[in-house]
Amino acid sequence: MSALVRAFREEASPVAVGRAERDGVALVQLLAELYARGRDAHPRIVVPEPAFGRYLARCATGGKIESLTDVAVEDVYLACACVEKVRGAAPAFERRFGRVIRRAVSRVLATADERQEAEQRAWQHLLVGGSDDAPRIGQYLGQGSLDKWISVAAMRIAISFGRSESAERRLRDKAIAEASGVDPEHMFMKGELREAFEAAVSTSLGRLKPRERLVLKLYLVSGMTLEAIGKSLGVTRQAVTKTLTHARETIVSEVDVSVREQLKLSKEDLTSVLRYVASQLDVSISRVLGKR
Repeated sequence: MSALVRAFREEASPVAVGRAERDGVALVQLLAELYARGRDAHPRIVVPEPAFGRYLARCATGGKIESLTDVAVEDVYLACACVEKVRGAAPAFERRFGRVIRRAVSRVLATADERQEAEQRAWQHLLVGGSDDAPRIGQYLGQGSLDKWISVAAMRIAISFGRSESAERRLRDKAIAEASGVDPEHMFMKGELREAFEAAVSTSLGRLKPRERLVLKLYLVSGMTLEAIGKSLGVTRQAVTKTLTHARETIVSEVDVSVREQLKLSKEDLTSVLRYVASQLDVSISRVLGKR
């Protein structure tokens, strides 16, 4: 008996296995065919047979082994590879679903900062999990395409993230306004701060390295994905994320110094204003870069 079949039998219900064999289901042949389809779809990714056998057992709808013939086995194979952290699985997953996750998150969240944070959280939940949670990709059981399943999962993560961020932001802004008597949003909308802020952003952008400006423009103005930017520049997705983070931190730091020199506010009030301004950073960067 192969390792694939043995692992499947150990994980599946003995009753279901017995019923399938009585009904004439060629279990050994079926499992071998499913494994071969997965390997053919992802020839560079080798999932151990025992791991795939156990995963397939969970995919049998209602414990009915014959239901495996309707499973999207090519997608199940990739999901299993990600759960098992097989070499090459995560890059293959990222290449295929990077755009899917970005598009799903963008339907829920408005600002680029929120979208980027939610994307990172989606990757974390799907492929890594938490200290007490397994990677969520392991919940995919082949019922429907993985593309749609990933899209729904990413949207749920973004919605959860958006709710927590919005609640935290409302409480923070209310506390700031009540404590200081300064309403940052009101100041910004009246134009008392916007002109100085955008002038500082423009100056800071001019001091960035050309590649940092290019990455910001491709991401915020052109709307390219992190993966697409990485491919166009010949670097990894992680390198693009690092460049974006460094560029934003540089701009925030320089804008802080510039605005401090122009506004006549107490240190506490200025901190309140700059917190709100930071939330408007991507909008201002996009506006300035779009003019260049």
